[in-house]
Amino acid sequence: MTGLLQWHVYPRIAGVSPHGIGIAVGFLLGGMLMVRYAERKGIVADHVWAMLMRAVFGVIIGARLFYVFGHLTDYWPNVLDIFKVYQGGLVFYGGVFGGIVAAVPYAKKHHLPFWKILDAAAPGFPLGLIFGRIGDLIVGDHLGGPSTLAFAFRPSGGSVPVSVPGWPACLGNQLGQHLGNAHLGCHQTALYDLWNVIIILPIVLWLARKERPDGFMIIFTATFYGFGRLLVDFARTGTATYAGLRGTQWISLFLILLGIWYTVQRARGAITSAPLPAEVTNPLIATEGGVQPEDWPPPEMKSPTAPDERPMDLPEHPLAPEQHNPEPPDHPLV
Repeated sequence: MTGLLQWHVYPRIAGVSPHGIGIAVGFLLGGMLMVRYAERKGIVADHVWAMLMRAVFGVIIGARLFYVFGHLTDYWPNVLDIFKVYQGGLVFYGGVFGGIVAAVPYAKKHHLPFWKILDAAAPGFPLGLIFGRIGDLIVGDHLGGPSTLAFAFRPSGGSVPVSVPGWPACLGNQLGQHLGNAHLGCHQTALYDLWNVIIILPIVLWLARKERPDGFMIIFTATFYGFGRLLVDFARTGTATYAGLRGTQWISLFLILLGIWYTVQRARGAITSAPLPAEVTNPLIATEGGVQPEDWPPPEMKSPTAPDERPMDLPEHPLAPEQHNPEPPDHPLV
């Protein structure tokens, strides 16, 4: 077996992390796609962008916390290293949950439908993750255990990011160690996850062509991704395990069970689609502090000939009753 995947790794390009660029581009493109589908559901773009701006902070904090919880021993006693996000160490699941938590207060304040928002975001998740995983491949991150498979990975050059805690032992602590065996490489779990989302994206886009029940799109996307991620993470190393599974695998298992629960509830008719309130669909009252429903339309747009909405009194008929309803003639019409 000699067909190992090899490429030059670049932890920094012009002083900037390709991984960080991939995450930023993925977030932007995923957000743009979310706006498109949200507008199809009657939710104005201003609401979506306002939530996404708030979600940015939740994504960073959540992704970092999830990583730290899986590598606690790497940050003790040097707890200040937790804040060195530029060294790497983010978890996709943590970013998703953190972004949702950060956006929920705005959604509740403006009475935005929770499931419709997540459904609109569903196509953006695999699209954004594609660019994030490409960034992982460029920097050579998320390597798993040793592998002799034809698609195992070994860097052909570059600076291996040994500063990232939990760097896999299959390549040693620096480039050149354990590379004497031409058949040995690493499981590139970022590549496996990239294949997973490349398969998911066109399926989700195809399903999104029709209006689906509330929650269907996000539950389908999460369940599909969770199943693939559950399998991929068996090849990972360097993270803590709990009852034989890694933290991300337990989350994946939860998403799979959530998908089963949702399917059963839908079949029982326990989950229904809710209508959108006016403040969600009217762009004039969508922004914070905007026009309220009782103030619309404004006075200057009301007709001057109709000062109020009371029914107009009809005048009495000018003709006498006998003239208005004449008796029929005695002779027939000819």
